[in-house]
Amino acid sequence: MKNKKNGMLLLGSLAITVTLSISACGNSALNTQKDTGSAEITKEVTQKEPIHSESTYSESTGSKETSAANSSETDEVPMLKLPEGISGMKAESKPLKELRDLIIEDMEVPEEYYETTNYFYNYIDLNDDGKDEIFVMVTGPYTSGSGGSSALLLSENGGKLHVVQEFTLINEPIIVSDKLDNGYHELIVPYYNENKSQYSVLKYKNGAYPNVPDGEIINSLEGVKGKAMIANDRINEVQAGIMGINLSEE
Repeated sequence: MKNKKNGMLLLGSLAITVTLSISACGNSALNTQKDTGSAEITKEVTQKEPIHSESTYSESTGSKETSAANSSETDEVPMLKLPEGISGMKAESKPLKELRDLIIEDMEVPEEYYETTNYFYNYIDLNDDGKDEIFVMVTGPYTSGSGGSSALLLSENGGKLHVVQEFTLINEPIIVSDKLDNGYHELIVPYYNENKSQYSVLKYKNGAYPNVPDGEIINSLEGVKGKAMIANDRINEVQAGIMGINLSEE
């Protein structure tokens, strides 16, 4: 994902405001999904009361765990409330130097943007082969725009991380459906179009997932079963000063 080729990115501080606004819409849509059965959003988002849950993870996911589960910082803000049938996990909180370096190289992030760029990642086995991939979403004025943020799907081979696929227009949480297509779990991501909150279902085909706008668009998560990655309540986390892992951290 070379940034110079990514026309969706809006450089400057405006992109941070837009991205946080999008996250607010996504959090609001998911937290009302169970009660309303719809995922519509409005232009103005009213700040919710902090959500309370009993634990960081709604159930064991079988993925690798790092200090995220025990981090007093991330535990200050509970995970998003998710619809019935979808468990969730917050992003890991441990900085990974190799992951950080790969983000910088692949996205060509200039050094002056390190301090305004943050990443969120989870381990997940997308093809049930017993080996975890890494899904990482990168936010900030250099990697995010009005439609969402950039993301990478990574695999580990020979002790090194490799880019499997690049994504744009990614918003959290990213739902890994229990359904499989061609041996890979479907990914369902919030997709904002004409002030509507919808979801794009990405089905693996011909060795890759489609771009977010090319997925199957659904209006509701009703009946969806699976687990959600990066299920952080980013509205309340930002208010608490929790911004993710910064690229300036090695």
